[in-house]
Amino acid sequence: MNADPTSEHDIPSPASPPDPDDDEGRPSPEFHKLLEDFERGRKSEARSTVEVSVGIKVRARLISIGDEQSLVDFGGRSEGAVETRLLKDESGAMKHAIGDELDLFVLRAEDEVLLAPTIRADADAAMSQLREAHRNGVPVTGRVTGRNAGGLEVDFTGARGFCPVSQIESGFCADPSVHVGHTLDFLVTGFRDGRGGVVVSRRALLKREEEENARKLLATLKPGDEVEARVARLEPFGAFVDLGGVDGLVHVSEIRHERVGHPSEALAVGERVRARVLRIEPGKDGRTRIALSIKAAAPDPWLDVERMFAKGARVTGPVVRLTEFGAFVNLAPGIDGLVHVSEAAAHPVAHVKDVLATGQSIEAVVTNVDPQKKRISLSIREAISAASPAPPARKPATGDRVEGFVSGIKPFGLFVDLPAYGLRTRGLVPREETGAARDADLSKRFSIGDALEVEVLESRDDRIRLSLRRERAASEPASPARESAPAAAPPPAEVELTTMAIALRKALEKAKEKEGPQ
Repeated sequence: MNADPTSEHDIPSPASPPDPDDDEGRPSPEFHKLLEDFERGRKSEARSTVEVSVGIKVRARLISIGDEQSLVDFGGRSEGAVETRLLKDESGAMKHAIGDELDLFVLRAEDEVLLAPTIRADADAAMSQLREAHRNGVPVTGRVTGRNAGGLEVDFTGARGFCPVSQIESGFCADPSVHVGHTLDFLVTGFRDGRGGVVVSRRALLKREEEENARKLLATLKPGDEVEARVARLEPFGAFVDLGGVDGLVHVSEIRHERVGHPSEALAVGERVRARVLRIEPGKDGRTRIALSIKAAAPDPWLDVERMFAKGARVTGPVVRLTEFGAFVNLAPGIDGLVHVSEAAAHPVAHVKDVLATGQSIEAVVTNVDPQKKRISLSIREAISAASPAPPARKPATGDRVEGFVSGIKPFGLFVDLPAYGLRTRGLVPREETGAARDADLSKRFSIGDALEVEVLESRDDRIRLSLRRERAASEPASPARESAPAAAPPPAEVELTTMAIALRKALEKAKEKEGPQ
């Protein structure tokens, strides 16, 4: 029996690595590919590995939390260690969770990389570490042990520090002694070589943190966002609020839904407020301007206005401001109603200031509500009419003589309100029925609110035509002398000489002079 010329041992296994050498002793293409992949991986790993040295700042991710030490991944060849107590607040509660990103500083870069939120000076090498922190701008932690006339005394575990009073807080520090006994973070700003020790600043560190927070905030902030802020200062035109390193402006019109005269009427410095971002835009000086609205973040009082102030309801409120066209009356916080000048009194008036004053409490009837346009129309006139009901109104008839009030003056005539026929009944006295000359200015002879006696000439299709001239003529008694005296005879006609007649007469006179006496 003949054996198969091809043995199973001669067939290469698919899982076996390729032979590095071909039959001619040269590296195979597969070997070249594996070698290139290996070198590429080494170079990529070398590029991604963070080289550490004492004092540098790194961005790290918290990957585990232990009782004594916690581990972070900062992109180095191995994880870094952080004392767990440095990740807790003053009450002992953890400030961070696994997965949080932390900004840390390298304290030791030997076999084990030790990191911390700030550099804490070591007793054996305190000044050396403080000088290193000064060079790299790294925060240091110290305990405030006392205060003197110039500022705070700080202990950096073997090195003495001094923080001037102007460098304790971001603003003015009214009572530096409140920090005595507390452990705080500082930036090293200099060394007192003659007297020993180090000069530090907490203000510089706070400012740097604010600037960092501001950059992060501006990178994510957009119109429509709602933010928490602290009132920093008040100006007549609005309130500046601190968003955390960035100031925004709340214009006085955006503080409340109701009218605010000065921001101090509604806000106080230091007060915490919630506001909505309206606009973010660059200012002329290159700084970012943020416009905010406190009232936009508050509930809109107009959402339920139709239920609160239904049409026909009687309401009361103070007059908050007067305009040429009427008076605004405050009905509820953020809700003002308008009394038009034509509705400010039982009779027409030229200006609301003639019958109303700011601060005066009035009673009115709601005549219209428009939630979309945020408008409520009010009528004092209807409230007065309802309080003092008049006899049933009669229909106007031709020949009626009634009292009216001028409610409008136009070139073509006078509009007159006629209370005898109902609250809102109005008629027109045409110009030719006023007794005024054709080219006379009616506004100089009549005023809004004038009481007139008028006669109804015509009443048709809710249009009433009136006459003031006839009423006046009818009310004037005839003079007895005029009734009995005969009509005066017209004066004799005078001869009117034309220019031609005068010229002819002069010519004749000259001719006679030439002829001389006969």
